[in-house]
Amino acid sequence: MIKNLLAIVLKAAGKRLKEVEKQVSDKSLPVEKVPAGYGPPWERGEEMPATLPFNWSNAWKVIGPGFILLSLSIGSGEWLMGPASVLKYGTFVLWIVSIGIITQAAFNLVMTKYTLYTGEPIMVGLTRLAPGPSLWVPIWVLISVVSIGPGWAAGSATAMAAMFMGRMPGNADKAVVLGSGVVLFLTTVFILMFGGKVEAWLEKVNKWIVYFIFGSLFILVILFAPFDKWIEVAGGFFKFGQLPKGKVDWFLLAGLAGYAGAGGILNMGVTNWYRDKGYGMGAVVGYIPSLVGGKEIRVAKSGRVPPQNQTTLERFKDWWRYVVLDQIGVWTVGAFVGMFLTVLLSYSMVPTGTNMDGWAAAAHQAEGVGKVMGSLGWYWVLMIGFWVLYGTQLSNSDSFVRQMSDLLWVASPWVREKLSKEDIRRLYYGLLILFTIWSIYLAFQGTPMFLVAFMANAANLAFTVGGLQLLFLEKFYPKELKTPLWAKALIVLLVLFYGAFTFIGFGTKFFGLKL
Repeated sequence: MIKNLLAIVLKAAGKRLKEVEKQVSDKSLPVEKVPAGYGPPWERGEEMPATLPFNWSNAWKVIGPGFILLSLSIGSGEWLMGPASVLKYGTFVLWIVSIGIITQAAFNLVMTKYTLYTGEPIMVGLTRLAPGPSLWVPIWVLISVVSIGPGWAAGSATAMAAMFMGRMPGNADKAVVLGSGVVLFLTTVFILMFGGKVEAWLEKVNKWIVYFIFGSLFILVILFAPFDKWIEVAGGFFKFGQLPKGKVDWFLLAGLAGYAGAGGILNMGVTNWYRDKGYGMGAVVGYIPSLVGGKEIRVAKSGRVPPQNQTTLERFKDWWRYVVLDQIGVWTVGAFVGMFLTVLLSYSMVPTGTNMDGWAAAAHQAEGVGKVMGSLGWYWVLMIGFWVLYGTQLSNSDSFVRQMSDLLWVASPWVREKLSKEDIRRLYYGLLILFTIWSIYLAFQGTPMFLVAFMANAANLAFTVGGLQLLFLEKFYPKELKTPLWAKALIVLLVLFYGAFTFIGFGTKFFGLKL
């Protein structure tokens, strides 16, 4: 009996010794419990998938969501809000853009960390904070609804109408612009129905849009922007704290802050694209396929957290290098350059004091260049304005519907099992139809510039609420993945900055606030 007992003990000791040896060879860290949260519990997933070794050759294969975000960033903020603000008040207001882009870069990085770790888009993660989805899902649905609409399609319609008419659209052309805007919006819906994995399709389309826009702008400003204008516009990004005097359109300036970069839930949408591209744990939770040409994909009802060991940390760092390159090297640098080039072109070619509201919002730059280059310049710049705003509408339409789909998919078993029958395409494209109806209705509620300015101000609210929640989301991470102090400081600055503009923008426009 003693002999048998001793054999059992030795066998158990040997087994434990092998486990210890494996931990030492793997440099494993202690395994922690999956953190408790609201909504469907996270699953303990397998090891985080590895990415390609970090080098410049592999970088162009791995990065991509930053190009989608850049395409929608160089949209209404750069082509409309930035030029409109500078022409009205001067280049010194561009310091608002500097604060906006820098704090948004930190916002994007901190959000993406959550998606790498869990495979969940950030908006899903934010609903896991107390008191849970019952409060946060309705709040984020409401913020999203007021943040996204047809403003970009309406803006691109002003450029398209100008191309067809050969002149600047006026109030008498309202019906033509509205009709064109509806048609253009419907084409974005059509595009989103094809292409297999929607994220991959958007990435390909937006890379070409970005190349065309930036290449064209570089050529135009080199040809037509005086050197002193280059210096003046560049200096405006550093004149921190300067504000216009006298009667100020704070709704416009608050809109400049909101769209100085991407814009609220539009920034948050980048985590959905990282998930669908397969970054980190996003590779094991599934993605949203297109309606036509896309096979049915099982999307997990919750995120999957990797074991906390050295392998996870090393693979997380490998993915993180690509995230930083995508967000800082592509998006942040591109957002600054995009705003600089579009403002410089407008400031050089459009008379100071021009009001860019009305039914020719995206055509003012073309009018200025056309006076120098003739019809070639007129149509060339109109084409730039068209693609700037049309590409933004395409990405933003997907961003809104994608985020709402992911949010409802995780939050509601009824939506997932009964309404969608475990096929997320049913939910995504059903919401796309509802979004289309809502957007067509909104298209008739104001000028393109007003619609864009309203959505930009709603972006300020999204940054304020989302930034606060990101600070509390820290409790879900293991200590090795906690956000560094400098990034937390930038998130606090983001909350204060956009909280102030939320109060000022909506307060002065709708609630009689006087400044």
